[in-house]
Amino acid sequence: MTAIYSILSFILILLPLVILHEFGHYFSARFFKIKVLEFGFGFPPKLFSYWSSQKEIFYNKNDFNFDNFSGKKVFISTYVKDNFENISNLFLDRKSSLNSGIENYEVKIDQVNENSILVKEMQWSFNLLPLGGFVRPFGEDNSKHPDSFYVKNSLQRFIVLVSGVLINLLLPFILFFFSSLLISEVNKSDLTILLINDNSPAEKSGLKIGDRILKIENKEIYNMNDLQRILTSNLGNNISVMVNRGVPNPFAESWEDDFLYQDKFVEIEAMPRWDPPPGEGALGISISVDNNRVIKVKNSFTDSIQNSYESVFQLVTLSINSVKAIFNESSNPQFSGPVAVGPVGISQITGSVASSELTINSKIKVYIELISILSLSLGVINLLPIPALDGGRILFVFIEILRGGKRVSPEKERIVHSLGFAFMISLLVLVTCQDITRIFNSPNIVG
Repeated sequence: MTAIYSILSFILILLPLVILHEFGHYFSARFFKIKVLEFGFGFPPKLFSYWSSQKEIFYNKNDFNFDNFSGKKVFISTYVKDNFENISNLFLDRKSSLNSGIENYEVKIDQVNENSILVKEMQWSFNLLPLGGFVRPFGEDNSKHPDSFYVKNSLQRFIVLVSGVLINLLLPFILFFFSSLLISEVNKSDLTILLINDNSPAEKSGLKIGDRILKIENKEIYNMNDLQRILTSNLGNNISVMVNRGVPNPFAESWEDDFLYQDKFVEIEAMPRWDPPPGEGALGISISVDNNRVIKVKNSFTDSIQNSYESVFQLVTLSINSVKAIFNESSNPQFSGPVAVGPVGISQITGSVASSELTINSKIKVYIELISILSLSLGVINLLPIPALDGGRILFVFIEILRGGKRVSPEKERIVHSLGFAFMISLLVLVTCQDITRIFNSPNIVG
């Protein structure tokens, strides 16, 4: 059952992220009047497709005969004259269209008129492999057609290429905003310090056994997850820790608390460390997690905006610190998990959340955080100047600008992107093998 949860939750998380990314490309391409030939949901082989974008295209009836062509799919090459698109070549099947050496595209004929045909020129394809999606613009590599991607100026092409990334970078802000505004249930626990290690930041700062952690950096700490994230995102920085100082209860019976709390609030400065000794954490404390309950927290519109910004900023900081930890060889236990997680690892995480005993609202919050991490990762990775990715194509646009408008030849660019695609597939296979090995060696994907 967990395997089914893993597969379904993985698809439901990753597919919308990629589709939203592709919609960014699609809408910006349509804005600049670029033909979009196909929007693919998933990857081939194709299961079925829906045709849209009806257009009238003219032809010379002495050159072409479209009798009985209604409802058929053909391949045409066209040119624009006096703002009208006209047919220059017709191919009845894919093989002849590919062998022609002439730029052409597939259309579905709706209606045949005296000297024009009404066609639908874009497919919404639904494919077998639900691992992503794609947008296929017309004339991406080389073209002279005015509706092609290739003839648009460098700024327009840059906007089309970067628009998918912008969607991925904006999505976490939107998700965290609505999560904060609409989901009022929060898991709340009492986090009490049970042990303070010698010469640790906690000891040096004046934290004491029995202190109950309430806020860090004026941000309320509801549970252990909040505490770990805020400490890990502030490694090497001084932070303010507000605690409710416990008063020892020397006469406590076995069923009574060892400390009494009389709302004696103390604010202390401490610095979480990158390299704690083995067995210790960033502050050098051991925490007792008690009195778990669900509380209601109502955030206003402005509070939700602030929470959204802070949540995204924290995720970015955590990601940066994770990279720093690799080079610093940090011994912090929060960085003991895998350096990279692929589709198999992600599906294991999502499946574990789906089959857990968390409340529905708690699961939604965990999924929102996971979706946000993946969305930011997709955005950043796609911006990297790696061939075959958006960043690699953007790099060629910048090269064109630096060369005063002179482009790299389409053939050379195509070769570079093909090599980049092969590299990315190899990397995906490597990470997937690492995920599978880790699953068999350990049930805990996050270390």
